[in-house]
Amino acid sequence: MAQDLKTRGNALFKEGDYSGAEDYFSQAIQKNPHDPAFFTNRAVTRLKLEKWAGVEHDARAAITLHGAKNPASLKSSYYLAQALLGLQRPQEAYEVAIDAYRASLSAKNPQTENLSKTVLRAKQQIWAARETGRLREMNETLGSVESLIEADLRRGLEELQARLAKGELGEIGFGEDTRALREDTERNVANVREAFRIASNGEVQERVVPDYLIDGITFEIMHDPVVTPSGTSFDRLGIVKYVEQSGVDPLTRTSMSVHDLRPNYALKAACEEFLTNNGWAVDW
Repeated sequence: MAQDLKTRGNALFKEGDYSGAEDYFSQAIQKNPHDPAFFTNRAVTRLKLEKWAGVEHDARAAITLHGAKNPASLKSSYYLAQALLGLQRPQEAYEVAIDAYRASLSAKNPQTENLSKTVLRAKQQIWAARETGRLREMNETLGSVESLIEADLRRGLEELQARLAKGELGEIGFGEDTRALREDTERNVANVREAFRIASNGEVQERVVPDYLIDGITFEIMHDPVVTPSGTSFDRLGIVKYVEQSGVDPLTRTSMSVHDLRPNYALKAACEEFLTNNGWAVDW
């Protein structure tokens, strides 16, 4: 019976009826709360609905049922990290994602690439939060203006939540409107920071590390980048250690050896130039 409910939920998920799919998966869980696949399916459905707290609950339940060291739990760890990012808890997301990423490398698991991207997203959010604190400490007026923008966002989110509770707004509409509010807030903050940058002659300016300078294994700025046959660049130390142990490309999982690596001189020059001009990035 529970499996039949799961099958119905899968069908609705494929059709894009995420609310209906969530309901079937919930019924399956009620029938059998010991099958991690039911929680995993509901977690990915709730991801589509951006129900972050629900995703966190389901992903943690699936991990517990699988066992944290079971490779089958890596997909749930990926969902959990995304939920924590959605809940604005990037440090927790980073810790979950980096542990799962390392486990996926060892297990040569298909989730490696997804987890790699999630680790970087988490690290970027952590850095962005630090930068916000630094900028607001540098300029109290900027801090006050940004606090007002954030207060408007909170009010808007509370209004949307109230409309959802009253049935005036569906789950999909709630998610779309929430995303739109957050995007508007990001644009407003970016515009304010740009205005303060110009007014301060560049003194008050957000610092950003370009993605292409970041190593996909250590998630630090590369110092001696090399490129794999698949065209992805990594810092030499991390990729050599990985390939010697596994004998495969960390992203494509195709067979390769250390001799297949080639220096990426252009990227090395870009990394060196960035670090020379941005000493703060050493501690990124």
